Amino acid sequence: MAKTPTSSKRKRFCLSLEYAGTGFSGWQKQDNARTIQGTLLEVGAEIFTDKQLDIQGHGRTDAGVHALNYTAHLETSDTRLTPVKIRDRFNALLPASIVILDVTPCENRFHARLKCVGRSYLYQISTRKTAFNKNFSWWPKEPLNSAAMADAADIFVGMHDFAAFAEKPELKKSTKVVVNGVFIYEDEEMIRVRIVGSHFLWKMVRRMTGLLVEVGKGNLTLKQVESFLSDPTKSTSSYTAPASGLFFEKAFYNKEEFNQFLENENADEN
Repeated sequence: MAKTPTSSKRKRFCLSLEYAGTGFSGWQKQDNARTIQGTLLEVGAEIFTDKQLDIQGHGRTDAGVHALNYTAHLETSDTRLTPVKIRDRFNALLPASIVILDVTPCENRFHARLKCVGRSYLYQISTRKTAFNKNFSWWPKEPLNSAAMADAADIFVGMHDFAAFAEKPELKKSTKVVVNGVFIYEDEEMIRVRIVGSHFLWKMVRRMTGLLVEVGKGNLTLKQVESFLSDPTKSTSSYTAPASGLFFEKAFYNKEEFNQFLENENADEN
């Protein structure tokens, strides 16, 4: 019987990847659904001889959500391949909608989820109907007041109980989340919402964005937005923005880098 490789013989690599989430049921592997993690593991089984190959991400993304720079780690006892060859072999076999941007060796103690100190999401809201961005933005079909949205965005900043923004499974654990910043950017054809925090509950970012859009339309007041944070028995599920406009942007593993990112965003906003 073959011996199971000991942990000391296993190597761990940090993966950076981008993906278009259309057609995938999110990041996390599922038995009867096409997912990003599941696809990576299937391709990895063709590349590595290790039957205990493990790939873990920094967190979940919802079905249909995209990623600009998603971080994962890969652990294997198969040490034949250099990081460049690992990247190139994955990209040769992966579907066009998933791309490995970089592969770097990391310490065996590194864990993509447990070591993450901050996360950033970006949501794209189109201000007009477009033939090209349907899978990558949301067109609410009404004019939006971005200044009112920015005022409402400030309400979310800080430590709050986001129970009203959570799916039922999330209510089994703490629903308190630190939101470090919510930033609104507008140009001629797009309003972008950047949401930065310690972590996020399932569908929380999409529901925050949905509320901001309702404020932009004039359908919700700032006091009504505040009420969803003060009353955990309420639900924001009816305000969930479509997955198509949401991009995971970046995972942070260095507190100084994370704080500098926030300082730069606050400086640009001012």
